[in-house]
Amino acid sequence: MSVERGPKSLHEHNKSLLYSNRPKFKEDIRDNIYVDKIRNDGIGQDKIDENQLKKVIAEIRFNARKELLKQFKILTLSIFITILIMAFLKDYLDQRF
Repeated sequence: MSVERGPKSLHEHNKSLLYSNRPKFKEDIRDNIYVDKIRNDGIGQDKIDENQLKKVIAEIRFNARKELLKQFKILTLSIFITILIMAFLKDYLDQRF
């Protein structure tokens, strides 16, 4: 049994025109993605002197060490608090039973 559908209702037609239902990719998929041209999409490759590069890398490493130390302090504090809570609960449960 085949069910024949009539023309789309106005609601269905408008819903199909929504931006979320439009194709997400370009229509012509036969374009070659390998092009011999240099891309000019705003990505610049400026020459950076060696001293500036070393300074930026040192700053990134310093920030990473600082963040790692911060996380280690938080871990140590949380372990200490957990041990205190467990000791309190052990004493409380020993007194209770």
